[in-house]
Amino acid sequence: MFLISCRRGFSSNRRFALDAEVRRYDDVRRLDRYETLTPDGLAEAVRHRRVLVLVHGYRNPIREVTAAYRTVEEALRARGMLGVPGAYDEVLGFLWPGFETVVGFVLAGPWANRSASFFRALLRTLRPAARAIDVQTHSLGARVALQALAFPHEVRVNALLLTAPAVDNECLEPGGEFHASLASCRRAVVYHSSRDTVLRLSYRVGARDRALGHKGPERPTVIARRVPNVVVVDCTAVVAEHGGYRRAPAYYAHWRRVLRPGPVLQFETLRP
Repeated sequence: MFLISCRRGFSSNRRFALDAEVRRYDDVRRLDRYETLTPDGLAEAVRHRRVLVLVHGYRNPIREVTAAYRTVEEALRARGMLGVPGAYDEVLGFLWPGFETVVGFVLAGPWANRSASFFRALLRTLRPAARAIDVQTHSLGARVALQALAFPHEVRVNALLLTAPAVDNECLEPGGEFHASLASCRRAVVYHSSRDTVLRLSYRVGARDRALGHKGPERPTVIARRVPNVVVVDCTAVVAEHGGYRRAPAYYAHWRRVLRPGPVLQFETLRP
């Protein structure tokens, strides 16, 4: 797995580096064993390959992030979504300072916005070389990716998978904060669960609004009529907690359909 970090010293959860650092790991359980790559070296490593970039949420020390990334990577491989024809060829993990403090989300939001410039630079490095780029985010990682994509024609991705997105539930509507970001991706998929208590309680208190990852868009009819490249997936029946997606087979089954060519329903409810 490739890890790209804009954290100071690669692992700080509060401070930014001056420039992002790229490392290649044979096993992310051994963070002391890696090869350092230049941006050009990373571009060459992903040339003509289908790439998945993972973006974590807030308050995540590096070992928790890499353990989660490894879980996703193994789940994809076990389901034939990694390392075989028609699937992903490489998995990259992006690391940003998620601000590990007791106040959590309140201070992490500006850090996510600042991290977006590093993430945009990463996508600019990947785009000319990779055959296709998908991005999967968790929680406040949605803000990192959406902010990075808010400049149409600078970068572009194929599928943007927003898992438990900790952004406002009207942000993808016309006139919303991140509506312009949708021009930078072929398809954006919103995975939400009304049993996510982190988004139902913590986000509501910290942001004074409702999260897109709790019950989906504020006005689904507006999305249906005016935002055709947004797909909304209700995962309430299969995901009972904020981090439960990475352990939900139905979630990966839907992701697999997104990975393959062909249409998917714009609104869908997953069942066990």
